[in-house]
Amino acid sequence: MTVLLVGGLVGGWFAAASFQSSVQVAANAAPPPPGDIVAEVTFGALSEQITARSDVVRESAASVQVAAGSGDQSVVTAVGVSAGSELRAGAVVLEVSGRPVIATTGAFPYYRDLVEGATGPDVEQLQRFLRDLGYRVGGLGEFGPQTAQAVRRLYRDIGYEPTTREAPPEENPDQGAQPAPEPASGDVTVSDGAAPQGDTPGAGTPASGATMTGATPSAPVELVVVPRGELVVTGSLPAVVGATPNVGDVLTAENATITLGQGAIVAQAKVAVSVLPVLGEGMTATLTGPDGTVLEATLGAIPAPPTATGDEAAPVEVGVPLVTAQPIDGAWLGANVLTTITVTAVAGEALRVPARAVAVHSDGTAVVQRRESDGSFREVEVRELGRLGGTSAVEPVAAGALSAGDEVKVE
Repeated sequence: MTVLLVGGLVGGWFAAASFQSSVQVAANAAPPPPGDIVAEVTFGALSEQITARSDVVRESAASVQVAAGSGDQSVVTAVGVSAGSELRAGAVVLEVSGRPVIATTGAFPYYRDLVEGATGPDVEQLQRFLRDLGYRVGGLGEFGPQTAQAVRRLYRDIGYEPTTREAPPEENPDQGAQPAPEPASGDVTVSDGAAPQGDTPGAGTPASGATMTGATPSAPVELVVVPRGELVVTGSLPAVVGATPNVGDVLTAENATITLGQGAIVAQAKVAVSVLPVLGEGMTATLTGPDGTVLEATLGAIPAPPTATGDEAAPVEVGVPLVTAQPIDGAWLGANVLTTITVTAVAGEALRVPARAVAVHSDGTAVVQRRESDGSFREVEVRELGRLGGTSAVEPVAAGALSAGDEVKVE
């Protein structure tokens, strides 16, 4: 009976505690009473910015093609000038299959192997290059003996032997047997196998005034050859090497290129075509390099939006030149650096609050409600410096009345 009595009392208490009237249910479903919305005061510039990436390159850049050699494969066996180094005329930029690839200047790439005796504009281009290096070449446009000697000297100066080949028979009429001239009156003729008569300078040698009959062999004529694959052409030198094939690479149409740069180091921001209308020459920007260094810059001339050409769609990204306040470090070459462009600058370094936190009285004074340590709010008069995107830049009229980290009420 006691157990039953206690169980009944506990059950009744639990039922009473769990029971809610309709008024209580409605009260529990109602939203909590509204509280104050506050925001933290921050400090910094108030501006609209665009971020982009910039390529750091030489002021002018070009890619030159390395012609394939005559063998089955053209393999890079050495790199003469590393990336970032200066390349001068006459230097060996690469060694391909054991042969040099020489940096030359000119208006067009060589389209054939140049052989001693050849003529044409390519011969003249080679001669002008050799002459600029200080070699004598003879008459321009003709690969004559003096030009051949200049080529020999060039190759030996860079540590290689020049390429030569035997002249064909039609170009070498003296090759083979040499007929002896008819003896003049009084000359002594010695036939093959006969011993000379009288005093002789030496065994088998005819006496003075005597001639030998029969054939006299002569050495074949060797012609100097400049293979087109051993010359790369660029408009002017010196230049800075950007990239080359690596040792062990088998040259193909895709990788047989050498990148060269000249002039100052410059940066070019890559921006979307859609933002070109809001950009203007002279806008400020910052570049953050790979080492964390920050450089101040301004935008150069803004390019016109590109248009589609033929079947190709218009590019979605264009390059905008940047003018830096200080020279760009050579270590940045080839880097892709973070760039921040300030499109709209409302205020410099200032206190920033939500625009809805600033109230303007009928007399024109602007105020914010700063929360005190006890949770109450105190009105602080401020000057509004400007607004951008729902944020206001302000400064307190009384020095020290508002600081970064304070909280203000947002109406």
